Parts: sequence; structure tokens; C-alpha cells
Amino acid sequence: MNPDAMTGLAQRIGICEKIAGSRSALAAKTGIAARTLENYSHGRNDPKASACVAIAQATGVSIEWLMTGIGSPAIEAPESERKIVYNIAYFLARKSKAVKADPVEFADSFLSLYDYCREKQQSGSETFDAQAFENVVEFASKRFQNNSA
Repeated sequence: MNPDAMTGLAQRIGICEKIAGSRSALAAKTGIAARTLENYSHGRNDPKASACVAIAQATGVSIEWLMTGIGSPAIEAPESERKIVYNIAYFLARKSKAVKADPVEFADSFLSLYDYCREKQQSGSETFDAQAFENVVEFASKRFQNNSA
């Protein structure tokens, strides 16, 4: 691999740290020491293929993008995951007195928001607050559990 590609890899690993929330969060998700990740993201060391696979899997980015910079970092959410998000939103709209929207329109809008937030998270956007979005999804999930009990 040429030196420019490795510099790009270091930058993309830095983006993956942002996607994960922090270097220590990525370390926890991958089992790779934070110091090792630091060395990768600063270009001091080249990661093994197994480390790149672990980073890609932990952050949901395309391994092709991580390794080469070609294509998009985003991997679409599995359809089953998207169905769960849609169904939670639909159920909440049907059962909640606070939601005055049509359940289908509400669920479609919520799914669009979910897709947008997932894309922002995977792009490493500094304006995206992954924890805030996770809190919204957790709240919706708890409401779903309470209403279905």
C-alpha cells in the first residue's frame, strides 16, 4: 500500500473513532487498545487486516471505504433493523394520545429521521450527537414496552 493510502487510512480510522463516539468507545467495541488506535489514527502504525475488519464492524462502515477510501462509508441498516424502528414508531403513534399524526405518516417520518441520523453518525459528522439519538430510540423502546404490557 502506498504512503498516501496509509495516510488516508489513518484519517478514516479517526473518522471511525468519531462515529463510535470516542477513541475509548471504539477500543471497547473492538477490543483494540486505545493507544493502538491512536497510533493507527495518527499514521504511526499500520493496522492488520483483522483490526480493520473489527473497526469496520464496530462502526458500521464499509470495509472497502475504510481500506481504500473508495465509495461511501455508510452501510445501510439491515432491513430487519429498519422494520423494528418503523414498527415502534407506528405503534407509538397508534397508542399515544400525544401523537396526533397518522400512524403511517408518523412511522415514515420517524424512519426517515432514523436513516438521516444513521448517515450522519457514519459520516463522522461533528454536529451529530449519537448519544442523544440513542436516548431517543431507548425512550421510544421503553414506551413501546410499557404500552404493550
